[in-house]
Amino acid sequence: MKQKSHKMQKLDTKYNKLRREHLTKYPMCQASLHCCTNKSTDIHHKKGRGIYHNDITTWLSVCRNCHNWIEMHPVESKELK
Repeated sequence: MKQKSHKMQKLDTKYNKLRREHLTKYPMCQASLHCCTNKSTDIHHKKGRGIYHNDITTWLSVCRNCHNWIEMHPVESKELK
């Protein structure tokens, strides 16, 4: 298995800290779809991870069920905005 670069390790360390803070600030699912469990456990990156990986303005705090639905239905989920 390929090891992460030092740069990626630093980004992930920052991401983990920001993720914990974001989920604490937004403990309830922000998507609230038909399959919602209400408690946020995941971060959905609305613009993808790439350059927006640690950009909290592009994040959505969601439950696992809503996150799965969003990932499986990208076109429909964008229409819900």
